Amino acid sequence: SLPAIASGDLEALGPFLPLVRDLGKIASALAERTSVDAIEVEYLGRIADRDTRVLTVQVLRGVLEGHTEEEVNDVNAPAIAEERGIAISETSSAHARDFTDLVRVALVSGGERTRVVGTTLGQTHRPHLLEAWGSRFNLQLEGHLAIFSYEDRPGMLGRVGTELGNQGINIISAAVGRQPQDRPDAGAVMIVTADNPVPREIVDGIVAGDGFHAGRIVSLQPAKKGV
Repeated sequence: SLPAIASGDLEALGPFLPLVRDLGKIASALAERTSVDAIEVEYLGRIADRDTRVLTVQVLRGVLEGHTEEEVNDVNAPAIAEERGIAISETSSAHARDFTDLVRVALVSGGERTRVVGTTLGQTHRPHLLEAWGSRFNLQLEGHLAIFSYEDRPGMLGRVGTELGNQGINIISAAVGRQPQDRPDAGAVMIVTADNPVPREIVDGIVAGDGFHAGRIVSLQPAKKGV
């Protein structure tokens, strides 16, 4: 059953509901996992003082949606996670560097940990993605994403833009983040947002090209109005 949340907490956390569900979906897509062993959620900043269980339920929904026979909702998400043996950990810290609030979501699958970080910005609390696949950005989330990892060399963003344009896909925004140079496979990660789904075969075609390592597509639910 849903935890009973104080109305003050619900009001403070409402703007974060779409963000955390999106983070769960993005982590799930990046991991391309067969199964999830654990989900770790970290709340930093002002929201850490609140009853964040309601947010963790939305993270679970994001991770599980599209991977279960039954439809996932706020009520059954924790039970489905438990049935699948997914360990859930929630930690909070009052300090969030550079931002008022941060949410970090990590999926653990086998020995792999896939981490994404996000926040909400502005009067309307638009969800922003700050970290994915080991790279940092500041990208406003839209309905559809294509994410690429590739060798850090000139012209790669242009290749993606040209190919998507040729396929009639309208790009809303793009962001490039470099991976830390101390990684042996250090490269770059590019995220493109679009107003229509990016077909997987187009992403696979781009990734088959020279210098690209991997590509993922994610479709997010539209941000709820007046949550």
